[in-house]
Amino acid sequence: MKIKVTYFPIEAVAEKVRLALVMTNTPFEDERIEMKDWAALKPTVKYNQLPVLEVDGQKMYQSQAQLRFLGRLGDGSLYPQDPTKAYKIDLMLGLCDDLVKGFIPSLYLGMRHTMFGYPEDWSGKAETVKAVREKFIKDSLPVHMEHLTDALKEGGGKFVCGDTVTIADLQWYPQLRYFTKGVADHIPADCLNAYPEVVAYMERMLEVPQIKEWYSKH
Repeated sequence: MKIKVTYFPIEAVAEKVRLALVMTNTPFEDERIEMKDWAALKPTVKYNQLPVLEVDGQKMYQSQAQLRFLGRLGDGSLYPQDPTKAYKIDLMLGLCDDLVKGFIPSLYLGMRHTMFGYPEDWSGKAETVKAVREKFIKDSLPVHMEHLTDALKEGGGKFVCGDTVTIADLQWYPQLRYFTKGVADHIPADCLNAYPEVVAYMERMLEVPQIKEWYSKH
């Protein structure tokens, strides 16, 4: 198969798609377009969204759908056909989605505050963004980390759905990485240190050979 992933030069929603290809040892073209070029390209992309996954000339959209498609490649262990196993994976994907949904408003408030009805010259932006993000770290993040910790314990403590990596891990891990990078104002890089099981899980993920090699180069 000839495969290409098109996204921006960041991890974000495309990283789980890239990791699925990495984990199945599937060669692919990793096309990363500059943000400045997106305005011109956007009208030509179906749904006006990235990432785009192209497989033998067929273009696929929506990163969740792309992830599930790629999870069937290789030996299929990333997203098994067994309904019970697939349910557990889908459950963990949904819980990660809940985490993202809880954080995205505070992220976009800092990036695109006008979409929430605030004027372009909103004087209270910095103060509000700080308050909202700090509240997320204090009140919301602990709930989501408790859910993840419980899943790790129930599954034996290695990966989120048991002893092997699944597409659920490939979605959780990049999101957790983001929180530890310190790239968002008022989201401290040590914000996950209070959750030792989660930190240990991230360390195990980075020791997976394919993932370790990927991040040694990216």
